[in-house]
Amino acid sequence: MTESKDTRDPILITFPPSLDSELARFLLEHYGVRHEERPHALIFSFFVTLWHGFTVIFPLLYGDSLRLVGPRAMSEYFDARCAPDLKLWPEDEAQKRQVERDWTDFNQTLALATARFAYYHLLPIRDQMIRPLSQGAPDFERKSVQVGYPVFAGLLRTLLWLTAKHAQQSLEQVRATFKAVEDRLATGKRFLVGDRLTLSDIAFADAAAPVVLPRAYGGPIPSFSEMPPAVQNVVTEMRSRPAGAFALRIYEEQRHRVSAKVA
Repeated sequence: MTESKDTRDPILITFPPSLDSELARFLLEHYGVRHEERPHALIFSFFVTLWHGFTVIFPLLYGDSLRLVGPRAMSEYFDARCAPDLKLWPEDEAQKRQVERDWTDFNQTLALATARFAYYHLLPIRDQMIRPLSQGAPDFERKSVQVGYPVFAGLLRTLLWLTAKHAQQSLEQVRATFKAVEDRLATGKRFLVGDRLTLSDIAFADAAAPVVLPRAYGGPIPSFSEMPPAVQNVVTEMRSRPAGAFALRIYEEQRHRVSAKVA
């Protein structure tokens, strides 16, 4: 692959709708990192990340001397090099341990639950899902998704173990995590750890996105009106909860905060 720009901005390889890809976008914008995103459809993304980063994991940020695999690696790398007011990892050891626990609870447990619930209900609506699964990808990949949609949908069903039972269990997990977040915010706190924005807040907002649909969400996703009633009902429920309102506020206030200040 040849570079299309004269600058040496790093390249971000993403699978457009994935939560980790959106978290990478969120973090890179937060840290003010100039980059060029190159979306790829599932399967094709594996070959691209393997070629440039010796991994099948996305998102991948690579440049002349940079190979960062996944949003956690990006956060750790740029947090160590950013201005103090942009840091997302607390200096306090107790708060740092809380962020570590939150990373597991939000980026792994909650993100899997919301993705599993959403994909289970959305993959059957082929016409609405072709765009999210391939938006921004090269023409050949977009056409491949359109023609071979059952293959791509089937791969996602296999990777995420999409069954009615798992979808229901995932919804229960979402509700439990929202309740835990609400308990932490019950005292009127604006953020989950300490008195300023941390990775905990962004990781939760990102993982909650499929069930609250933030306006500033950077990945492609069907609109509320295009979703089946089962998903619409859950989105309505989660948006009405304090944790849902918190996730929406983090997106509203923080998703484009740095770029807005620069502009």
